[in-house]
Amino acid sequence: MEEFLNLEFITLRPEYIKIIVFIWRIIKCTLLLFVSIKLLNWILDKFYCKLACKIESNERRQQILTLKTIICHAGQFIILAIYLMSMLFIFGIDVRPMLATAGVLGVAVGFGSKRFVEDIISGIIILTEGQIRVGDYVEIQGVLGTVEKITLPLITVRSDKTGAICFIRCGYIDTIINYTMNYSFASFAFDVAYKEDIEHVTNTIKKCFEKMIENPKYKELIKEDIEIFGLDEFKESSLCIKCRIKTQPKGQWIIKRVFNKMIKEEFDKENIEIPFNQIVVTNAN
Repeated sequence: MEEFLNLEFITLRPEYIKIIVFIWRIIKCTLLLFVSIKLLNWILDKFYCKLACKIESNERRQQILTLKTIICHAGQFIILAIYLMSMLFIFGIDVRPMLATAGVLGVAVGFGSKRFVEDIISGIIILTEGQIRVGDYVEIQGVLGTVEKITLPLITVRSDKTGAICFIRCGYIDTIINYTMNYSFASFAFDVAYKEDIEHVTNTIKKCFEKMIENPKYKELIKEDIEIFGLDEFKESSLCIKCRIKTQPKGQWIIKRVFNKMIKEEFDKENIEIPFNQIVVTNAN
């Protein structure tokens, strides 16, 4: 045992030292990889928190969060690339010829990667202009759902109909419909019988709105007072009265369901008739 611990014994076996140094360099690079990724995430989180505290607009915070995610992914990719190059160097593989070959291949691939370049450029434009953010409810290329992830070449949308994940290339996007940008509208079209007094119906709608905003849960979702446009259309068997409520992003669906329920209950109390198609069957006998 004493002979094994003797430094002279170790110097007689330099291959042991080489193995230990080799293992230590691998461990050191791996530790640096994890520390660098953790440090990058920590710095971006701190930076985002400081900006989010200074910005009152939720829309702006969502845009910064999306950009933070993109920068995080790009930074992790660069760190991983440096780690792989370092590991190749440790294993004695000269990376310079590989980099030169990669450069030549990159030029060759560049001529055939027109679509990929279009995706990247389109993704940069979409992100810098703030057209969509993670969490937005959008319609892209016929897909209706919630944005779950945004990268430069791809946008990931969770379909609200089937729950399926849809990957949409940025270069193929012509039109983006964002239902949750800045504010939303809960629109209504109430049909009443021809015999009903329009002013009475309008006052009943206002009364329902006043009752709804008495609840703090719904009041915080509403940005402005209700807009009643009045008699909008003469239908075959009814009068159509239209109105709308300006809401916070994503608040229109909750407000619409609650308000429709209150209108039905209030119309019943006020004996305001809501026409509906009826089929009368008579027996000839």
